[in-house]
Amino acid sequence: MAKPDYYDVTDCDTHDKGAPKFCKKSEPGEGTERSCAYDGARVVLMPITDVIHLVHGPIACAGNSWDNRGARSSGSQLYRRGFTTEMLENDVVFGGEKKLYKAILDLAERYRDQAKAIFVYATCVTAMTGDDVEAVCKAAQPKAGMPVIPINAPGFIGDKNIGNRLAGEIMFKHVIGTAEPPELGEYPINLIGEYNIAGDLWGMLPLFQRLGIQILSCFSGDAKFEELRYAHRAKLNVIICSKSLTNLAKKMQKTYGMPYLEESFYGMTDTAKALRDIARELDNTVNGLEKRVMQDRVEKLLAEEEEKCRKRIAPYRARLEGKRAVLFTGGVKTWSMVNALRELGVEILAAGTQNSTLEDFYRMKALMHADAGIIEDTSTAGLLAVMREKMPDLIVAGGKTKFLALKTKTPFLDINHGRSHPYAGYEGMVTFAKQLDLTVNNPIWPLLNAPAPWEKSPDQLAEDLVEVAGHGERFLAEDLSASRVRVSTKSAVVNPQKNSPALGATLAYLGIDNMLGLLHGAQGCSTFIRLQLSRHFKESIALNATAMSEESAIFGGWENLKQGIKRVMEKFHPGVVGVMTSGLTETMGDDVQSAIVHFRRENPELADTPVIHASTPDYCGSLQEGYAAAVEAILSTLPEGGTAVPGQVNLLPGSHLTPADVEQIRELMEEFGLTVLTIPDISCAMDGHIDEQVSPLSTGGIAVEAIRRAGRSVATIYVGDSLARAALKMKEKFAIPAYGFTSLSGLGETDLFMETMSALSGRPIPEKQQRWRSRLMDAMVDSHYQFGAKRVALALESDNLKSLTTFLAGMGCQIQAALSATRTRGLDSLPCDNVFVGDLEDLETAAQGVDLLVANSNGRQAAARLKIGAHLRAGLPVFDRLGAHQKMWVGYRGSMNLLFEVANLFQANAKEAQKLAHN
Repeated sequence: MAKPDYYDVTDCDTHDKGAPKFCKKSEPGEGTERSCAYDGARVVLMPITDVIHLVHGPIACAGNSWDNRGARSSGSQLYRRGFTTEMLENDVVFGGEKKLYKAILDLAERYRDQAKAIFVYATCVTAMTGDDVEAVCKAAQPKAGMPVIPINAPGFIGDKNIGNRLAGEIMFKHVIGTAEPPELGEYPINLIGEYNIAGDLWGMLPLFQRLGIQILSCFSGDAKFEELRYAHRAKLNVIICSKSLTNLAKKMQKTYGMPYLEESFYGMTDTAKALRDIARELDNTVNGLEKRVMQDRVEKLLAEEEEKCRKRIAPYRARLEGKRAVLFTGGVKTWSMVNALRELGVEILAAGTQNSTLEDFYRMKALMHADAGIIEDTSTAGLLAVMREKMPDLIVAGGKTKFLALKTKTPFLDINHGRSHPYAGYEGMVTFAKQLDLTVNNPIWPLLNAPAPWEKSPDQLAEDLVEVAGHGERFLAEDLSASRVRVSTKSAVVNPQKNSPALGATLAYLGIDNMLGLLHGAQGCSTFIRLQLSRHFKESIALNATAMSEESAIFGGWENLKQGIKRVMEKFHPGVVGVMTSGLTETMGDDVQSAIVHFRRENPELADTPVIHASTPDYCGSLQEGYAAAVEAILSTLPEGGTAVPGQVNLLPGSHLTPADVEQIRELMEEFGLTVLTIPDISCAMDGHIDEQVSPLSTGGIAVEAIRRAGRSVATIYVGDSLARAALKMKEKFAIPAYGFTSLSGLGETDLFMETMSALSGRPIPEKQQRWRSRLMDAMVDSHYQFGAKRVALALESDNLKSLTTFLAGMGCQIQAALSATRTRGLDSLPCDNVFVGDLEDLETAAQGVDLLVANSNGRQAAARLKIGAHLRAGLPVFDRLGAHQKMWVGYRGSMNLLFEVANLFQANAKEAQKLAHN
């Protein structure tokens, strides 16, 4: 018996040099990327939006494939639901026809208001067991009350192309011609092989609407079942995917006398050709040979659209000119993409395809450079060999090749069903140019392709170490008076992003074990600090106050301070008392240091308990400045000199680091065999733990005795520019070298840290960290698509601002605004034109139109007012999310955490915006 015509494959006998054998079957063990007939049928049919797509078979076919293509719908989402009979062992043994029958009726009843038909897909197992899917569908249809159509396309009958054509046969046999259109325009056409991937169809529709062309039916992007039933009334079929449904167009030509064209809407050249060809055919069919009604309309439209498109793509072309690409496609016309890339100045080094025709091959070959190669071996090994040989700047291919390319650290653009952006039509061409530019010119690529720390020469490593060692001196030498950073001149601050310096000092003191903080000021100040820190850390805060009264405010607070120190020592027996001042006592002019000296003289029995004093007036700085002042006070008071302890280093973590960050940095240093004194250490004090016995003091921080040993360390490492002065104090007092890091978030920053630790310890970078570096690099290439050209506004304390601004810019984000709580050194170098000191009201103005807002929880008002869906909580306080103190964004592992968190915010926000746009 002769095979049905949908099995006929043309172009099988060609022996032309370099031409692929399009009819070639996959060989056992070949490792090709070809798919099966079931997949081909589902590609064609599943974009029909208001149909129940029921897969009859074991879980593999439906479970592995449902909702994994980028076909978009402007209406029903029923097509995205995964329906299967899930054949089990007994069903295979005894047959699954009864189960299928019941499933059809059950789904028809449950989805009656949404579904217009049910498509039932046979699979390998059910075809092998002999289930008569056609008979079951026929029997179930009367009770289902809607068409029930069998799709006999088990995977083993052939490749994806056969499944495509078989789906066309089914549409011709069961759907087309079964209804009449409610309205028929003058120029009705069908689109065949257009699946509205990422919204491609929506980029083409405006062009047809302006021309007065009616898209009667689309097979099958954004299609409704009813629309496909009256496709036989069109005047012309336009095939978009030449390989998948040509048989359908031929049958409709034979049966209905409907001519067809094969066209593409990728790139300006092919879009113009397609519109001209369609216009000519419609004029011949509708208006006769003498009239050029539609052709004149097209020429007018092209004159307008091509000029606009060229202007819009010009900036991208300027950055893409001379780039070299390897092109490998599946269903998308390769020759069409060659044209589009050429229009952007991109040279094609090699190209290949799986699902095109021999005619497509010849057109592609004619457009390419004579030396450009044709990819014949489409296996993983074959594609890797092409990449190694050609060393392209860019790979343009389908999703199956995506991660193979990214593993080689090569920029990649997905042009098949997994993509997120539409590339059809003139608007699509601009999007295509933009995405190419974002991909090729993303700042991650130079960083990823730079040598790893263990690959650098001794000279390079020495230069890096000098850079880190001189960080503090360079930072403090910066002329702040010449800074470009603007400071708000508003008389009233609205929604302040600042916290008080005394709060910062309290945070630092909390990192000392058995510490009790004492705020020299009115008791309300300490109450607010405790509340703010408790909201953030979800912890009890060890803080008391000298409870300044009206009388003490007039006559001086010495006695209050001395009494306060004595009372907390006698009542709580702390290991150390940390005193900080408020705006009240600083304005009064209380000499706190002298008061402490007098307290010592008057209470010699309490001499063993150290008292640390940090000046933290409310009117000087913010949280960060108060924290830095407290750290400097700790290091000025407690450390003692002596013989250096080999391998012992001091770690000064910035106020912007979470307890989890601090712990991670310490553990990274310990992996090099170093003994780390973390000053202060909130990693075990503010990490959210439950002790056997609750203490009114801070517990879990660094012990006072350990701080005393800090003067005998061989190095001081600080993370956060605000601690440069404290680190240099240790250098001045004890001749301990200081090594500074603005940030430890990001690949380059962490590399520098690892090099420094290796140099200090004399040990190589641990294999564990080399593995985490590899994972971070993989995460960067996987997620960089979400970051490219995203606009970001940040409002943070300056150390945090510098860290996250640099990180996000390094992933390709555009920093629209960077608002610091205070003006500090180092802000001038941020990759942002709009850097200033301001409040969260200023953020509402500066952040208009951004994709991401980075601020503490108080920024939620700005995010809501501006309708910004992506708000990354950072800094302090974060009170409307749990676990802020356990966020870890430093080192290779932490940078990966941050990367994924931001990428997921972008991704979720994009999906929400997409949903709103088509509702």
